Amino acid sequence: MTEVKKTIVYIDGYNLYYGLLRGSQGSKWLDLRALANAMFKEEHEILSVKYFTARVRTYPHDIAAEERQKIYLQALSAFGGVEIIEGFYSKKKAWLPHVNKKCKTCEESIAGMAHVVKLEEKRSDVNLAVAALVDAMRSDAECFVLITGDSDQAGTVQALRREFGKTVLVFNPREPVSDHLKRAASYYAHIPRDLPAKCQLPEVIPVGTHGRTIHRPPAWK
Repeated sequence: MTEVKKTIVYIDGYNLYYGLLRGSQGSKWLDLRALANAMFKEEHEILSVKYFTARVRTYPHDIAAEERQKIYLQALSAFGGVEIIEGFYSKKKAWLPHVNKKCKTCEESIAGMAHVVKLEEKRSDVNLAVAALVDAMRSDAECFVLITGDSDQAGTVQALRREFGKTVLVFNPREPVSDHLKRAASYYAHIPRDLPAKCQLPEVIPVGTHGRTIHRPPAWK
């Protein structure tokens, strides 16, 4: 009989989006629990799936992005099976070198520099690391799964293995190999690029008992 491993899954939303989903409109309505299950070759009992993200602050050229993310987070909550842990975005302006093609967020340019709006996600990486280490102390899970390409999480992976004796699987949504994560993990692999399209939420998700529904945003079809 195959041993079933009690497992907790931690998903770096920023890395997942920019590594796999950004250029694929048909994959963004992603069922995160289904994605996790699809990557396992052995039997796993998923105790929880934790999704670390931040509410986007929109650029002028895509003001609907904030609403699409809001709908998606509502859908994840309504469909169930995923815990959402939020960080935040900081928004600031900076002078950066620019290329010949004008950036959509550039306001003006001076001597080869452009004044651009920079958005930086804050706290999500720390939230993931803290959650994983706290769970390692409190939970009876044997296997910890990190979906991330952030090499800064190599320290988290090492601590989970060395200090708590956990098996740690890392699935990288980005194409370049992270040598730091690969060396730290019990097992390391890339997420197949065609997998998210096969792990989509239902087109329509009921909410509560009053007939309200959530629909996939038209831009994501």
